[in-house]
Amino acid sequence: MKPVASTYNVSSTVALNYAFFVLAFTVMLARGFLYLGHMPLVHMLCLAAKIALIPIALILALRTPGKPSAIDLSMILYGAAMYVSCLFTHTQMLTITLILLDVFIFWALCRWFVVRQSIFPLKAVTLILAAFIFINFLLVLWRPDGLWHYETSGKMYYLLGGNYNNMGKAMLIAVVANSLLLTLMPASDGRQRMIYRAVLVLTIVVSFITLFMMGSMTSIVGLMMIMALFALIYLRARWVRVMAMVLLVIVYFGLQTWAVFRDMNTPSPRVEYVVQDVLKKDMTFSFRTHIWDRSKRLIEREPVLGYGEHDDLWYQTELEGLTTHNLVLHILLKGGWVAMSCFILLVLVTHVQVLRSPMRATSPVPYMLLAGLWVYLFMMIFEVYPFYSLGIVFILASLFSRSWQVKADNILTLQK
Repeated sequence: MKPVASTYNVSSTVALNYAFFVLAFTVMLARGFLYLGHMPLVHMLCLAAKIALIPIALILALRTPGKPSAIDLSMILYGAAMYVSCLFTHTQMLTITLILLDVFIFWALCRWFVVRQSIFPLKAVTLILAAFIFINFLLVLWRPDGLWHYETSGKMYYLLGGNYNNMGKAMLIAVVANSLLLTLMPASDGRQRMIYRAVLVLTIVVSFITLFMMGSMTSIVGLMMIMALFALIYLRARWVRVMAMVLLVIVYFGLQTWAVFRDMNTPSPRVEYVVQDVLKKDMTFSFRTHIWDRSKRLIEREPVLGYGEHDDLWYQTELEGLTTHNLVLHILLKGGWVAMSCFILLVLVTHVQVLRSPMRATSPVPYMLLAGLWVYLFMMIFEVYPFYSLGIVFILASLFSRSWQVKADNILTLQK
C-alpha cells in the first residue's frame, strides 16, 4: 500500500500546485486587463495576492535553470531608465515599482514552464483572457453605456480595460497566445487542438462584436491586421512572411510620422477623404491631435528625463486627457530621451533574438511573435496601454524564441 499512498501524495501535490498556478495567472492577468478601480474588494484581493506572489516568483526565478535573455535584460534597462526619471523628478516611485513587479511576476511564472518545454502559460493566458472577454461581452450586452462613471475623465468605464478603447489589448494578446498555442501544440493532441481552435474562433467573434458595438476602430483594425498577418505567415513561402513584416513596419512608421509628427496645418485631401469618409473619423482623431500638440510642447521643456509618473489629475490638467494617446509621446513625456533610447534598444534586441531563433527556418512562431509586437505598437499610435501588457508581448518573444533542453519532469511539484 505504500506505493499507492506515495502516488496519491504526489498526485494531490500536483493538483494543488496546478490550482495555484491557474490562480496566479488569473490574478496577474486580472491586474493587467480588468478595470478594478470601482471594485475595491476585488482590487485589494488581487493586490494582496500579488504581494504574496513576489517571494514565490523570486523562488521560481532562482530555481529555473538558464540565464535571462537579451530581451529580459533590455526590459530591466528600460525599467531602470523609468526609475531614474522618477527619482530625479521626485515623482511616484510606487507606481513604477508596482508595474515592474507585475512584469517580473508574470515573467517568473511563464519562465518556470517554458524553460521546461511546457506550453502551460499559453494555455492559461488563452483561456483566462477568453473568459474575461466573454464575461465583458455579457456585461456590455447588459449595460452597453458602461458600468462605472470615472470621475476624472467623466467617461463610463467597462470591466475589460476600463475605457472601451482599452479592450483591444486583451483581445490582441488572447489571439496571439491562442495562435502560438495551436502552432506549438503537438499534432497528436487532436482533441485539445479542436478545443483551442473553437476557443480562438469564439474569442475572435465575440471580440469583433464587442468592438463594433463600442466603435473602437483602433482595436478593430488591430485585430484585422493580426489575423491577416497570421494568415500570410502560415504560408510556407518565407519571402511572403518577410514581405508581410516589412510592409507592416513601413505602414507603422508612415502612419506614425503622418498622424502624430506632421505639420497639422498642412492640408492633405486624400488622407482627409480616407479618415473622414472611409473611417468616419474627424481629422483630429477624436481630439487626439490637440493632446499630441500639448504633449510635444511639454516634452520640449524636459526632453532628457521627462516628467516621471503622475496621477490622473496631472495628465487631465496638462493634456486635457488621461494619456498622450501615443506610445512614443508617452515614453518621451515620462522618461525623456533616456527612456526612449532604452525602449528603442529593447525593440532592436527583440528583433535580433527572434530573428536568430533556430525555429526561424522551420516554424512560423518567430514571425508570429514579431507580428504580435508590431500590431501592438501599431495600435499604440492612437492609444497608450500600460507597459505591463506590452511587457507580456516581450516576455512571450523572449521565451518562445529560444530553444530549451531542460526535461519537463515535475513542473507542477515545484521541484528543481
